[in-house]
Amino acid sequence: MNNIRGEDNHEKLTSYIQNPDISIHDPLPDVLPRKFDELLLLHIPKCPGSTKLIPRRDFVTGEILEFIEVDIEDVGANANNSMSMQREPGLLEEITRGSPMNFPFWPGGFDADTSGQSLEMAKMNVDNFELGDKLLTIPPGFASGHDFALDKTKLEERTPEPTSATNNVNLLENLEQDLDVQQWLQMTRSEAETTDTHVPQRDLKFPAEFKDVDDEIMNSDLKPDVLNISNSTNTFNSDWAEMVDISQPISNFKEQIPCPAMEFPFELDVFQKQAILKLEQRQYVFVAAHTSAGKTVVAEYAIALSKRDLTRTIYTSPIKALSNQKYRDFRKTFKDVGLITGDLQIEPTASCLIMTTEILRSMLYCGSDITRDLEYVIFDEVHYINNPERGHVWEEVIILLPDHVNIIMLSATVPNTMELADWVGSTKKRKVYVISTLKRPVPLMHYLYTGAGGKSRDDIFLLVDAQGKFLQGNYEKAVERKKEMQGKAKPGGPKNYVGSKQDQSTWIGLIDFLKRNNKMPVVAFTLSRNRCDANVAALQSVDLNTAVEKGAVQKFFLQCLAKLKPPDRSIPQVLVLKDALERGIGVHHSGILPILKEIVEMLFQNGLVKLLFATETFAMGVNMPARTVIFDSHKKFDGLEMRNLKPGEYIQMAGRAGRRGHDENGTVILLCKATVPPAMELRPMLLGLPEKLQSQFILRYAVILTCLRIESIKVEDIMQFSFKEFNQKLQLPTQQKLLQLAEAKFATLPTLGEHLEPLIYFYDKSVEYWKEKHRIMKFIATQAKIQKELKIGRVIVITQNKHYNKLAILLNVKSVPGKDTVFKVLVLDHQFKSTDSEQPNRGDLYYKILSLTPQHKFFHPEGINGHTILDIKATEIVNITKSTIKVDADVIIRNWEQRQIERFKDTPPGASVVKIVTELYQLNEAYNANPESIKFINMSKEINVNAESEVAMINYVDHLGRQVGSVLPHTNIAGFEQEFAKVYERRMLEIHIEELRFKNSAKNLTLYPDYCNKLQVLRALNYIDELNEVTLKGKVACEMGQNELLITELILCNMFNDLEPAEIAALLSGLVFQAKIQGQPTIPEPLKECVAAFEQINDTILAEEQRCQAAIEAESNLNFGLLEVVYEWAKNKPFAEIMKLTEVQEGIIVRCIQQLDETLRDVKTAAIRIGNPGLQSKMEEASTAIKRDIVFTASLYTEL
Repeated sequence: MNNIRGEDNHEKLTSYIQNPDISIHDPLPDVLPRKFDELLLLHIPKCPGSTKLIPRRDFVTGEILEFIEVDIEDVGANANNSMSMQREPGLLEEITRGSPMNFPFWPGGFDADTSGQSLEMAKMNVDNFELGDKLLTIPPGFASGHDFALDKTKLEERTPEPTSATNNVNLLENLEQDLDVQQWLQMTRSEAETTDTHVPQRDLKFPAEFKDVDDEIMNSDLKPDVLNISNSTNTFNSDWAEMVDISQPISNFKEQIPCPAMEFPFELDVFQKQAILKLEQRQYVFVAAHTSAGKTVVAEYAIALSKRDLTRTIYTSPIKALSNQKYRDFRKTFKDVGLITGDLQIEPTASCLIMTTEILRSMLYCGSDITRDLEYVIFDEVHYINNPERGHVWEEVIILLPDHVNIIMLSATVPNTMELADWVGSTKKRKVYVISTLKRPVPLMHYLYTGAGGKSRDDIFLLVDAQGKFLQGNYEKAVERKKEMQGKAKPGGPKNYVGSKQDQSTWIGLIDFLKRNNKMPVVAFTLSRNRCDANVAALQSVDLNTAVEKGAVQKFFLQCLAKLKPPDRSIPQVLVLKDALERGIGVHHSGILPILKEIVEMLFQNGLVKLLFATETFAMGVNMPARTVIFDSHKKFDGLEMRNLKPGEYIQMAGRAGRRGHDENGTVILLCKATVPPAMELRPMLLGLPEKLQSQFILRYAVILTCLRIESIKVEDIMQFSFKEFNQKLQLPTQQKLLQLAEAKFATLPTLGEHLEPLIYFYDKSVEYWKEKHRIMKFIATQAKIQKELKIGRVIVITQNKHYNKLAILLNVKSVPGKDTVFKVLVLDHQFKSTDSEQPNRGDLYYKILSLTPQHKFFHPEGINGHTILDIKATEIVNITKSTIKVDADVIIRNWEQRQIERFKDTPPGASVVKIVTELYQLNEAYNANPESIKFINMSKEINVNAESEVAMINYVDHLGRQVGSVLPHTNIAGFEQEFAKVYERRMLEIHIEELRFKNSAKNLTLYPDYCNKLQVLRALNYIDELNEVTLKGKVACEMGQNELLITELILCNMFNDLEPAEIAALLSGLVFQAKIQGQPTIPEPLKECVAAFEQINDTILAEEQRCQAAIEAESNLNFGLLEVVYEWAKNKPFAEIMKLTEVQEGIIVRCIQQLDETLRDVKTAAIRIGNPGLQSKMEEASTAIKRDIVFTASLYTEL
């Protein structure tokens, strides 16, 4: 009440109560009357400017001469409607990763984008557009008008005489006039000054590059008009790759690069110098060299170049762990380095960004603005393109990169580097310089170790020396020594079985040998996670470290684990590895926790791990060489079968032996535990060439939907530019030329009159008849019952070339596996053959068609005893008779072959030949007189053909035969063959043109059928409509990283709406978990119905894919093996407790949960898109619940 005391407040309160005009008593009307304001007519909505001012500079001094107004391309373009580099920047929070709503930037190498405004302008710009002289000059209702013809006349009067306005300099003319550079520069400037006084400023046109001062500085391709000597551009050909010669030293390297972007403290190899020279020229570079050869130097120089140019470099690696390691290495050298992973961004604005190839692909599809400043993309371990599961990612990234980005590829040695470089060059329309070296800085020496502990611990044999020579004598000695040892072994056990105790003694003996011969440190590649762990457990008595080294290991280990919670420090795997590392023994495989793997790597690099048991992934990427590499076995299980190591796999791992600057040779030892492997297996593994790089490109649903959404890029373009279609693409220029020639020839052919219509129908039906006839005869010839009938002496009817419908006697059947069966037959012929050399040979089909006409139904031989022997195929058999003639086939064939020799040419045929020819002649005469005299085998009735489809095919051939027979009367005309030749030639050319058009079209692509099938799947599941427009469902699927169809279906069927965050996380783990488990997974009771619903939706998608015959991706398999583990983890249970629920190793679980977090982010993005804030918050809660403790501990490499 104190607030209302006083006269003023009292009056206000009284007025408030008594005043009836306040709004509560007089509410506003439902409709407010509009107030007219004529000034609103002058208001113009804001729109982007269509022009801008740019400076015109002097090309010599750089002085600004004037500012000119030029048109701006892509006015109003932004990330949601344009692929142009000139579009507006996106939102600040989307600069790094982009947004699934964005359009990607236009890929380099694709034809220029003609969509949007430029296309509309192109349509409007018509040359020599005349409207005539009948245009109205006064509009209806107006008193006066405007005559445009008068303006045209005035314009012509004002226009000065055309002068040579080109700024191109004819250097040849200047040389002829003996002008020096300063003279012609002065002449050019004086000409420009005089031109400026006559030509109005508005007529000055500048190319698109001169749109901004920044563009002038940044664009490396920009050349001033004065020095534009040639405007020719490279057109596609198959020579986009060039091998650089590294056999000769570069003596003037410092003169060529007087101010290098980076200095190295050591003398560079020739291949490194050549690569740096090409980088300075801003060229594409492909470096293929052995492990430890120094490929990283090339990457470091590219990063230094981009720092000098104030641009960016992206370094991609195949695995996340390698990204972390590279981040640490490059951070020491360059400082300004960032790291981008699925769940982490460190300094995303740095000039050098390190990421996996999948992250870069996502950034390109999402139109990340980082791409604008990008100068180099470095693909490390590019031979990973051979990986069946992930190789397609490299192809997609290379295809999507814009044309201003320079590509650098680093690879191990592969046989077809030129082929891959040729593909990259032809895709991006830039030449790729290939720098390949087979030289190893430290040569390798390969040994066989046959020892088994005890006295045999020194049994080692050199198999391949440093020069790469296979020593067969030493191999035989190793075999003999192993046999001696097996002879002394206790009898009774399996011959090739090696027990755990014997295995332990072998390792202890080998370690003793390596210590005595100073061969430490050692990497022992054991291609099984379980065997790695078993070997470490078996060597608990082995101690390789001194007391000082043990202390260093213990201190470092405890420092690294300090960031973990106390319960996580006592996980069994942590304790076991700590004990082993203190003794100098480490283990490295995917089942080890990421933080422990990093500890092992760092200790190994510092020389505190003397013996490291590792799987194949340790050989990938980072330079961690050892003095010795040991192979526990020469075989590995690849998920399908146990097989020998491939040469590329062996070399990748063996290449870790030999430390540059420390070791004279690298030692590679292959353990021979049970027996010595056969030489025929060892020789190709040690000395063979690595596998060729092959395309693993697959057409993902997300790619199809993204292309359909943005419309500017066609899916066919992506397929055509893939490595898979490269060889076919090389044939396109030839196919196009052939098509032009065929069309030109077709234009010269006379048109066919109406009287030839029946012959056209006859041709079409005959071609179809013979096509099906050939197919059924090939099948019939393989049937056992038919083969019994096709014995020597059987009479058959054949057609081959001009031998129309002749009776033939079967003399021989020659069957070769993998090839068509050849039948040798004797047929009647004219005694004196006419020479038809003037008539062109029109091909086998032409004579087959003629054989159907009444004129050629029967053969009437001229003369006596005319005959010939032919080799025919099953497709040339017209019919099989029930008649047989007894023949001595070998005698007849020998007699015929003898008479083909020149000196025996006139020898009369033998008696047996005359006898057979006479019998066949008589049979032929009877057949001509009465066709019913010879009975034929009924293929579908008398021969037992089981398959219904083949019976239907035989009936269809009979049906086609009747259709051909209905038009045969039209062939009984004078000059039939001459008239039909015209029809045949024209129709054959038409078919040839259709085939060439097909080969030149997208339909000829290998992946095109799968593309059509997947379109059917998307249409059936309502991701696209009948017009291939992307629906809301399709737009949601575009934003998924993987399993796009399944996750979208789960979201839109409201599967997650009634579930808790922990339950959602557990269910989604079934999409990312890949490993196998023993027995059936444990599924909590509340989730059993949801798992069944999951599987039902997945089965629906798979059934649709099978119905449409679409290729099914391997990741489509659901695996709920870790469902219970993830469920408990998301409910905040400690890691040590969830490990008791499964036998799956710790590292596999961590990897699964980390991948799960990426899937949760995808679902969250989709929830935002469809407007489901409840699901969005659940995804955030689920992600927060699983991102904790040891599973998401930061990498040690990022903790500098």
